[in-house]
Amino acid sequence: MSTWWLHPSLTVTNDQLYFDGHSLRELARQHGTPLYVYSRATIQRQLGLLQSALAELPVASKIYYAMKSNRHPGVLAAVRQVPDVGIDACSPREVSLAREHGFSAPEISFNAGMLSNRDLAFVAESGIHITLDSFSALRRYGELVPRHTPVGLRFNPGINVGYSPDTRFNYSNDKFGFEAAEVEQALQTAQSAGLVVDSVHMHVGWGVQASMAGQVGQAFERLAAVARQIPTLRAVNVGGGLGGQYQADDSPLSLAAWRELLLRHLSPLGATLLCEPGTFVSRPAGVLLVEVNTVEERRGVHWLGVDAGFAINPLPALYGIPLKIVPLHRPLAEPAQTYRVVGHINEVTDVWAAACPLPAVAEGDLLAFLPVGAYSASMGSDHCLRGQAKEIVI
Repeated sequence: MSTWWLHPSLTVTNDQLYFDGHSLRELARQHGTPLYVYSRATIQRQLGLLQSALAELPVASKIYYAMKSNRHPGVLAAVRQVPDVGIDACSPREVSLAREHGFSAPEISFNAGMLSNRDLAFVAESGIHITLDSFSALRRYGELVPRHTPVGLRFNPGINVGYSPDTRFNYSNDKFGFEAAEVEQALQTAQSAGLVVDSVHMHVGWGVQASMAGQVGQAFERLAAVARQIPTLRAVNVGGGLGGQYQADDSPLSLAAWRELLLRHLSPLGATLLCEPGTFVSRPAGVLLVEVNTVEERRGVHWLGVDAGFAINPLPALYGIPLKIVPLHRPLAEPAQTYRVVGHINEVTDVWAAACPLPAVAEGDLLAFLPVGAYSASMGSDHCLRGQAKEIVI
């Protein structure tokens, strides 16, 4: 049986699944289900790996954790404990939450589009550095801040890069960013508004795969060409995009390959390199524990119902992101049956897995869904008034 989903914090001992030495079966019994369990060690290990990769570059660098991926207080506390890591925020409330967890204004970067006057006024009052991606926002922000306030400009990568060819995973030719051909116009608009452009930003896509290294290189080359046109350039922000495995045959872009692309295309600029990882940091740090409530056959389908629906983790229903499903009673057992795993939300899209091979499962058994540390609970809702899962950090 393939065990690609195991990692230093997620292990199997005596046919039990452990997370940082804690029995997931016992945690489910203690706290109930559905239950998110987050690993502090994994979050800090992922940040450490990223810092080590960036430290090999000949220019300065800075990490801003994308808190929209997971904003649980324990996760933010774990991030806060890692030196020289800031927060990437995309709303006033995210800024406020970051400040509550000890991040100062210089440690927070704000990056979002289609901003209201209320949003811009909040950022102006906070003194946080902002990256803007529209002529409208440049003009309106300039009316709110002192002259010579520094801002960043976000540019459209113009190249489709992401977890798959599905357009939901890439940010090219979508609502984000100026076009590369609009550099001069954006600079003129910023100057007329009294702003100083000190950085450029580009986010290529989500969950970039190794097969797309060439396209990432092209996007970075385009970003470098934009950056060379900014006379007051201080930093280049490459956003996020690094991901990880969601199924056995995934081959994510490695840190080493990503670092080489930065070295080749962006380091020669001499500017500080910034990045905004979310998925890379929090993805492997989360497990969702659920209880099986229904096992039966209908219309030739073996149905497996659990006490959690897509409202607590919309990724499978919204984006088709696959999850590994592991029975806690037999985590390494070979499959014996294929199940359609579904939740308790009154929507036909409430499907965790359409055809999931598992060992024999009975009502009352516990399952682990993984990896669910990123963009899971943070995207949840209270649809059908089912409430949210409990979240703990170990």
